[in-house]
Amino acid sequence: MPANHTIPKRLLMSAAAHPGRQPIVIDELGRSLSFDRLIIGCAVLSRQIEALTVRHHVGCLLPNSVTGVVSIFACLFAHKAAAILNYTFPLPILVRCCESAHINVLLTSRQFLAKCDLNDLPGLLAEHGIRTVFLEDIAQRIGRIAKLRGLLRVRLKRLKTERSKPDDHAVILFTSGSEAAPKAVVLSHRNLLSNVDQILTAFPIGTHESMFSALPQFHAFGLTAGVLLPLLNGMRTIIGLSPLRHKENLQLIRTQKPSVMLSTDTFLSQLYKAAKPEDLSSLRYIVAGAERLKPHTRELYELLGITMLEGYGATEAGPVIAVNVPSGTRHGTVGRLLPDIEYRIEPHEGIAEGGVLHVRGPNLMKSYLHDLVEERSSLDDGWYDTGDIVTVDADGYLVIKGRKKRFTKIAGEMISLGFIEDEVAKLSPEHHHAAIAIENLEQGKPLLRLYTNDPNLNASKIREHFGAERIPNTWLPREVVYMPELPVLRTGKVDYQTLQKLASGATP
Repeated sequence: MPANHTIPKRLLMSAAAHPGRQPIVIDELGRSLSFDRLIIGCAVLSRQIEALTVRHHVGCLLPNSVTGVVSIFACLFAHKAAAILNYTFPLPILVRCCESAHINVLLTSRQFLAKCDLNDLPGLLAEHGIRTVFLEDIAQRIGRIAKLRGLLRVRLKRLKTERSKPDDHAVILFTSGSEAAPKAVVLSHRNLLSNVDQILTAFPIGTHESMFSALPQFHAFGLTAGVLLPLLNGMRTIIGLSPLRHKENLQLIRTQKPSVMLSTDTFLSQLYKAAKPEDLSSLRYIVAGAERLKPHTRELYELLGITMLEGYGATEAGPVIAVNVPSGTRHGTVGRLLPDIEYRIEPHEGIAEGGVLHVRGPNLMKSYLHDLVEERSSLDDGWYDTGDIVTVDADGYLVIKGRKKRFTKIAGEMISLGFIEDEVAKLSPEHHHAAIAIENLEQGKPLLRLYTNDPNLNASKIREHFGAERIPNTWLPREVVYMPELPVLRTGKVDYQTLQKLASGATP
């Protein structure tokens, strides 16, 4: 389907193609909506959102839930862009994100703020001229007449979706902040719909499938693949509150019986430990992204008869760039690039095999928000520098060697910190490991430190393994630090910024 529509228009088209009263979106809290009720909810709430501000951007700080989905869509029906905030960010960063998104209204919930220990946020935002609006208060204002008007607008097809254009801002998402300060990424309706269609072209999931995702909707993978794709494709969509709630997620999977699940390696390994084999019996496919899928994790799930599909992306790309699909999977790769994505690989100093991946396509962001304000662009003629060192084989399969920022030079050689983690994972597959490089002024070269949650792993075991694999001594971690739990972001990625702060003695 062409991407020259808007997201509200495509949602209405999907609803029209799949009439009925069966729930189309279900959450862990027991809430569910049919397509009809979802559209009516969007119509009613969009009127309230329109009255909140004349600005085009509205902040959204909401849980993974049916309410969160309705609120995001309602912003779009109101001809607003939803600036979806990461509720795991520290308070000062949240305030900076609100300012950088140029919002003067934040949509949230009192109950949610209390659960996230963010009760101080409204006061801090008020100091910066940003008003906090609570969904509980909006719900009290919506009476029977407003609901009836919403119903009539839907029945009479008067939702005015034509006010938005395909290239208008649809959402603002913030990069994870695992390596640097979060950036505000502007994605248009065309960007997001293009990515949905690219995924469905590569992996034509039928509407008989159902999707489960507990990945946060402030993360591009959770939003595009976990919410937009299934709903715009007419698939039953099941939403978990958090990927950390393993018991509750397993209960949802048991009762709702989804056939497709989205997750990350970290959360998959934790979920497996909490699961009984029968808990996951409905799953046919698991699509893993956001971080490297470890061979051990893949093997665990494949023994249950589940097809593991690893993909790769970036917030700036909406996010999916490449993915393995059932008709063409190659272990150790992240699959082939999606249709309509061009790529080039540029050499990088010290890297003999592969280079830095640059991509261009209709799914690439409009720009970073600060670029638009400063009237410049971080894209070079539409090309986006992913910052990832990759190789592409003869059949077009992409192998991620590591982040450009996650290479360090020692004795004139570029050392991949990701490679070190992968090798240590072979030695200790059931645990998590993170390698960092620390400035060492005394020796004049970086010192390699490995953090691990394996209490039995030590430097001598790693040295023995590296020796057996004929890995040079320059790649050997000189320090091994045990941590019961490595810091991770809510997206499942290791929080390298916190580890670097710990290594430098700064307060994380």
